This record gives sequence, structure tokens and C-alpha cells, in this order.
Amino acid sequence: MKKITCAVLCLFAFSACEKDDICVGGESVTPNVVIDLFDRLDSQLLKPAPKISIFVEGYTDTIVFRNTSKIEIPLQINTTETVWNIRLHQLNSSNDTILKNDQLRFTYNPEAFYVSKACGYKTVFYNFNSVKLPNTSSDGWIENIFKVTNEISNNNNAHIQIYY
Repeated sequence: MKKITCAVLCLFAFSACEKDDICVGGESVTPNVVIDLFDRLDSQLLKPAPKISIFVEGYTDTIVFRNTSKIEIPLQINTTETVWNIRLHQLNSSNDTILKNDQLRFTYNPEAFYVSKACGYKTVFYNFNSVKLPNTSSDGWIENIFKVTNEISNNNNAHIQIYY
């Protein structure tokens, strides 16, 4: 009797879910800025960075990427601008770590829209622009930056390309 009661309860539990109760990722997630890193001497060649750390001024959280030529970083959804400090960690011939610093400013118009009850809201960024801020010291590492798209609506392709 207990098995039948349990089976009936499970049947009711699973049949009570509606289609909107399950959020499937992908198109329902607020996208990040996808950045591809390229060799400045050969613009067709992706160039993995040994280590990159990224942080926003005034915040303690740091995002670290190791041995990759693609990085993804979030944008603030409650403002029209995000400034990221991007630090490249390189080793010289004597295995000392050399830190090179640059700042990127992203400007955009965020627009949130309702996806579903389970997923909530997703933000898409329109009129996306990126610029490398002037570096007052000589420790910069980004040679050039190229914007690929004006809209950030998914994480499928790169939105900007950095040449270093």
C-alpha cells in the first residue's frame, strides 16, 4: 500500500509542473562580453594568455583566466557603463612575474525583458561600445581593440577582439 501511495504522490508531483517551471539555459541567460585574444604580429592567430586577472575598481572580487585565448566577463545591468581593470601576468626569462595593466570601458544600453516564470528576466545590451582607456604608466599590454558587434544578446561569438 505504501508503494502505491508513494507512486501516486510522485505522479502528482511531476504532473503539477508546468512548462514554465523549468528554465533551460542558453537564450535565457544574461550574456557576458566575450573577448578573443589575438597575436598583434599575426592578426589571424589566437594568442593564449598565461594568466589574466580582471577586477572592477572598488570591488574585492577578481576573475582569473589561465592559458586561454577567450575570456568572458559580465556587464553591470543597472548602469550604462562598466570599467574593468585587466592585468596580464607574464613570466620573463628568469621566471619573474611581470604585471601589465590596462583598463577597458564598456558603454551600452541595457534592456531587461521577461523570459518566463522559471527563468525570470534576461538583459540584452544594445549600442555596445568598448574602448581602452589611456594608460598613464608604461606597463600597458593591449595594442589594439576591435569591436565585432553592436549588440550583446548571447555568448556564442566574440563581441570584441584584443590584440597584444
